[in-house]
Amino acid sequence: MIRKNLILILLISCPIYLFANPEIKTTDTLEMAKEWFKKAATFDDEGNIEKGNEAAREALRLASALKDHFLMGRCMNYLAINLSAEGKRAEGIALSYKAFDNLMLAGDTVRAANVKINLGMDYNNDGNYAEALKLELEALELRLQCGDSTNIAAYYQRIGEVYKELGVRDKWKSSLETAHRLSVNPKYASFATQIAILNDFGGIYEAEKRYDEAVKVYFEMYSRSKEEEYLNGMATALNNLSTVYLSLKQAQKALDATLEALQIHEKRNNIYGRLCAHNQLGEIYLSLQKINLANENFAKGLKLSEDQEYVHEKKVSVDGLYRIARQKSNWKEALTYHEKLVQLKDSLQNIDLQEKLADIETKYQTEKKEQQIELLNRENELKSSRLKFQKLALWGGSLFFLIVAAFVYFGVRQKRKQQIIRQNELEQKLLRSQMNPHFIFNSLGAIQNFMMKNDGRKAAFYLSSFSSLMRSILKNSREELITLQEEKQTLENYLNLHQLRLGDRLSFSVTVSDELDTEAIMLPPMLVQPFVENAILHGVEKLDKNGHVSIAFGKENEQLKITVTDNGKGIEKGEQKENHVSYALQIFKERVANLKKTSGTDIFYSIGNSGIVENQNLGTLVTVKLPLKLI
Repeated sequence: MIRKNLILILLISCPIYLFANPEIKTTDTLEMAKEWFKKAATFDDEGNIEKGNEAAREALRLASALKDHFLMGRCMNYLAINLSAEGKRAEGIALSYKAFDNLMLAGDTVRAANVKINLGMDYNNDGNYAEALKLELEALELRLQCGDSTNIAAYYQRIGEVYKELGVRDKWKSSLETAHRLSVNPKYASFATQIAILNDFGGIYEAEKRYDEAVKVYFEMYSRSKEEEYLNGMATALNNLSTVYLSLKQAQKALDATLEALQIHEKRNNIYGRLCAHNQLGEIYLSLQKINLANENFAKGLKLSEDQEYVHEKKVSVDGLYRIARQKSNWKEALTYHEKLVQLKDSLQNIDLQEKLADIETKYQTEKKEQQIELLNRENELKSSRLKFQKLALWGGSLFFLIVAAFVYFGVRQKRKQQIIRQNELEQKLLRSQMNPHFIFNSLGAIQNFMMKNDGRKAAFYLSSFSSLMRSILKNSREELITLQEEKQTLENYLNLHQLRLGDRLSFSVTVSDELDTEAIMLPPMLVQPFVENAILHGVEKLDKNGHVSIAFGKENEQLKITVTDNGKGIEKGEQKENHVSYALQIFKERVANLKKTSGTDIFYSIGNSGIVENQNLGTLVTVKLPLKLI
């Protein structure tokens, strides 16, 4: 007899407001969307799934108009869960994938991981165990990466469900034991997860024929679910109690439990629950020799399983109808059901599938994950021990602290003074490098040349650029951060003035990726200016052809990536990079070290050739990367 699964909806980490809000009293679109989402949760809590879905769809419509990926993802996840519970699993799966994409775009990896674990359950119920295990292990990996251990026990319980369906009892048991160890801490297991763990332990006791222990666990599961009005938990406990009673040949108790479970499933419109209940009724009526009633219930189960493709429960329905056909000596019908049964068994015992599951499991190294998550289980004990030690240390070290505090205070003041002096020195170096006397002289000379040629428009244009650049340099040299738009404008002015001097020998481009908001992103001023100057002086000016300098701002792995490229001679073999960029690199390194010390910002850079063709360098490429989130 195949034990019934508990359909656990993983919403603990994705809280939905569960309070009534019968009327929308705002004209703000985002607030309206949020209110509709609250209404959906209220209807769901009241058992009115249809109205809940309507409210969620309205919230999704408004959120989509605003392109609010966070709220879109939550609405889609809500609807996907309800669709799957209603038996519309294909629609639910498709919507879950969209929910996952939107939540990832919103940067909410916790909720995205929860969507993926629910997707795994859908594939598990569909008999696609390879995809189920892959998704559930990916979900666990994602959850561990984001560092949020809330309700993490559910992930191990779900992984165990796949092994249970495959009949791999040792894997099922080890996953469940990990989930149980974690569930001791309420942070790691929600109420629904705790009920699911009880459900699985009852299943293990059943499989080992320890029926008294199974009944005890299922009664605890039923009582706790009833106390919290958790209908899914109550119905599943009743289904499983019925199975145990039937094994103990207590048919009437089994019948009463199953009929009560069926009422709950019909009230919640739970297709899977109804299917399990009808299959169980078929077994009970068979044991009572009520053949027609047994046949009727197995037939209902088969129709529900075929409509929704529940593979395991379909096998139970077909097996029941096969046994009834044999009992009635209806050999033609029995043969038909027997052939279906063989096909279903083959699909569940496919050798290639077992090998694929082993490959997937190896890839995600579940044992290491279990060791990692067990460390979380000791977190509270360690925190408690640390707290006691800290209290003792606080009292014991108070006197020492008072004595040391004065020394620390004066030490910090002195260090701060030195840091301010160092910062001022660096600012002066940067200012001197940007206001290079030769550069100023050459720029003014070029402007004078235009004036001598009576080219007033060009002279005025470049004089304006020169004035803007000097103003920007003087202003920005005292600023810690400026906007990306200001940085772009300053670099363009700087290159314009060099182009004035070099004419057609220099062309340039300054580009910004569409992913970047130039008004929102902040960065240190003129960070790559020394490299731009170097590209012109060491690259373009030494060419006997037209030179080009390209500056590009882009995004790569949550970092701001800046590249400075020229088509000069590049870095020759044996030539030291420090000699090639000398003063520019020295200033840049000092600024990087200072930023690391003052703000903790890590800045990475590389200098090399942009490419080589036929042993000829194509130019120099400088790449600078700094974290967006710290800017």
